[in-house]
Amino acid sequence: MFFTAKSKRLSGIELLRIIAILQIIFLHLFQYGKLYVALTLKDSSASYVVDIMWCLSRTPVDVFVMISGYFLVTSHSDIRKTIARCGKPYQGMFFYSLLIGIIFFITTPKLFVTPEVFKMFLPFFSRTWYFLDNYIIILLISPFLNKMLASLNKKEYLYLMTVAFVVVSLWSTLSKIKVVNDVVNTSKITDSYYGKSLIGFLLMYIIGGYLRLFVDDSKYTVWKKRLCYILLFLLLCTVDYTLHLNIAEYKNVYGMFNNPFVLLESVCMILFFRSLHFSNDIINSLASTTLGIYAIHEHPYVREWFWNIINLKDLSVYQDLSYIPLSFGICIGIFVTCSMIEMLRVKLFSWVFHIFARKKTKTKP
Repeated sequence: MFFTAKSKRLSGIELLRIIAILQIIFLHLFQYGKLYVALTLKDSSASYVVDIMWCLSRTPVDVFVMISGYFLVTSHSDIRKTIARCGKPYQGMFFYSLLIGIIFFITTPKLFVTPEVFKMFLPFFSRTWYFLDNYIIILLISPFLNKMLASLNKKEYLYLMTVAFVVVSLWSTLSKIKVVNDVVNTSKITDSYYGKSLIGFLLMYIIGGYLRLFVDDSKYTVWKKRLCYILLFLLLCTVDYTLHLNIAEYKNVYGMFNNPFVLLESVCMILFFRSLHFSNDIINSLASTTLGIYAIHEHPYVREWFWNIINLKDLSVYQDLSYIPLSFGICIGIFVTCSMIEMLRVKLFSWVFHIFARKKTKTKP
């Protein structure tokens, strides 16, 4: 989140947040950093390695939203607290939109045009970050979602989740496969935009809530649970990857966040990391910066500037295994740098709010 949570959270889940943001950075390295050019080297080890790394990094968006549903579904309906909860991530959005906009307007004057100036002050409505827009909307309606979801028994919840899964995931996925999309169509019904739209996020939130309310795996020994989650995750990845390699029409849906396989992989990851019962302040602190990391490195100006400088489009990079540590180094470097910036922002905001609170206290009669 953009803020450090006051409540003590399981470091297993917090570790998963860190892994998820690293996966997001890797996906951006693959797409914007031109790591995908390795796939053009047919029958090379680099092609296989990069493809498998991408295959294992497809769940971060689902995981983030499911975690939100997991933690929020049991919270009480309080409009004032909800608005305050939404205000904190928006503070980060607004701050980075202004700061990054000003920096790039100064260094690149041609960007200083009327639409871009207005967008700088309206990061939410201008869709500067689609994920954060959807995230805040989910937070805004969460009290009502939670009240409804918490009132359902297991059978009712399963019914709701099944309907949502069929419509948003299964139906939507089938409609993108060329072989069947002349028959199966979601036009004017629902379009989850590959799982990136609000309706896709709602399904993920509902699944996360179900994991919190009804999935109790305490009857199994810890090592059996963890082994089961890992094996199931790998099985789902393998089946999905095999379809991707062997059925040309399936390539259109392989990268969808609402792909049924990806949703189930995300469930496995949450259940595995939930089973890691430990507490670590460093992990919890780093996890609290994940949305800040996303906002900084995925701002359109930063994205275009950074990936034009740092990219792996030169095919000579893949002649040996150096691209592997280089890729990991870039991802870790982005994570550490942006995390430090976000920590400084949080400290700054905390200091400013503290000063205002003291002044307000002194002015009271």
